Amino acid sequence: MLSYVFEVEFGSNKMKVLIINPPDGNTVVEHPDEKGIQFLEGDDFGDFPPLGAVYVLSYLEKQCPHHELFFIDCVGEKASHQQLRKKIAEIRPDIVGITSFTISMVDVCEAARTVRKVVPQAHICLGGHHPIAWPFQAAQIPEFDSIVVGEGEIAFTELVTAIEGKKSFTDILGVYTKESIEKLRGEPIRDNRFLSKVIVPPAYIEDVDSLPIPNRKFIRHIKYHNILGVTGNLATILSSRGCPYLCTFCDVPYKRYRPRDNDLVLDEVEQCMAMGYEEFRFYDDLFNINHHKVMEFCEAIERRNLKFAWDFRGRVNGVTRESLARAKQNGLRMIAFGVETGSDEGLKILKKATTTEKIEKAFRWCRELGILTVADYIIGHSFEKSKTDIRRNIDFLVKLDPDYAQISILTLYAGTALFDEAVAAGLVSREKWENWAMNPTPGLIADHWVEHVSLAELVNEQKRAYRKFYFRPKYIFRSAIKTRSLYELSSKVSGAFMLLNTNRRAA
Repeated sequence: MLSYVFEVEFGSNKMKVLIINPPDGNTVVEHPDEKGIQFLEGDDFGDFPPLGAVYVLSYLEKQCPHHELFFIDCVGEKASHQQLRKKIAEIRPDIVGITSFTISMVDVCEAARTVRKVVPQAHICLGGHHPIAWPFQAAQIPEFDSIVVGEGEIAFTELVTAIEGKKSFTDILGVYTKESIEKLRGEPIRDNRFLSKVIVPPAYIEDVDSLPIPNRKFIRHIKYHNILGVTGNLATILSSRGCPYLCTFCDVPYKRYRPRDNDLVLDEVEQCMAMGYEEFRFYDDLFNINHHKVMEFCEAIERRNLKFAWDFRGRVNGVTRESLARAKQNGLRMIAFGVETGSDEGLKILKKATTTEKIEKAFRWCRELGILTVADYIIGHSFEKSKTDIRRNIDFLVKLDPDYAQISILTLYAGTALFDEAVAAGLVSREKWENWAMNPTPGLIADHWVEHVSLAELVNEQKRAYRKFYFRPKYIFRSAIKTRSLYELSSKVSGAFMLLNTNRRAA
């Protein structure tokens, strides 16, 4: 089954609205080996529900219950473009929204062309990350009738309502066409809620508590794979939006931190538990803005006497031993910390607002309390002047001894301070990305900081780092005795084979 349809008979202008998460078989190659094959990346550790798209559908469902809504997650369901075409032919939608990341735009455009061939009169709207990063270029892509820049719940719903009423939609905040966006060229916005690279007024949800709980009936039939999970029955949840930090490698566009009310979050948890979900990952850009957030969340769990396993992505300077102990008592299983590098100098350059001492302390607390840890790590920084520097960086990771490590090679994407630095240093061509953003074609390779260490050397260092970390006898033994289920064992075995295969490719 490739989609879930939810229909309420209401009103006389019922339309079919489809949102698509396209296939991802032609993504930009981020870190190729010497044969041009994509190297292991953090995303290889699992697929997660595209919650942004589900939020948009759920808001539309609440505001316009008379429409017939469909969702196709080609990534989660491993659906090809041919399968997508068959499903579009079955649905024959009136309006189609396609979510995107810049690196996936080749597949996004192919999906839009498929829609146009099957249902020529359908209105096709581009949403997701790409229109935020490249709004003027995205609006020029001929496959799309409109784009949504920013958070799509209100903007897309107002677009659907305008099309239903045969009214103009170019005055909707965040909705642009090829023609309407031109009046904003050369008029940068001045709003400290957003990263300075957000260059046209975006749609934005100030009151996140006003949004309905995502209707997981759109995705409940999909089994999302995650090798860090325990049950294979995991739900992702957002307890907040935005991140106020200014890490130089990150392009999260919304800097205003907007937490949801804890009781609303736990309403969502209980709803998911009733649907059979067994573990929960808080997929916020930053869950623990500070330790008070963690403590207050635990207090809310205790008031309801809820029992569930959960984990989150966060920062080491947003926890204390007391807050971690309280969270452990209330079901916290794992934390993925953004460590990124292993020196105080490097952390300062990256504007991480922390120190190696704080990092070591947080990981030690977690180990003492029995909380699993993931260290998200990056090599290929501008301040790593040699392979020796990279290996010294990895030595800190091994010393830190987390339960899992995800080691990426620094990728330079528009919207980040590092991208601008690379342009200034002559390492990256802004024009290359501007041209590609208007006309995505296969074969593009992402940019990296290769001033001191070549990409081939970085790929080999990544392979070496994974091997050094995961193939330690101490690590293998500890990992084996901590395995809690057949699903977790299967995930770890498949992850090991993935690493072995990657190592052979890059050796």
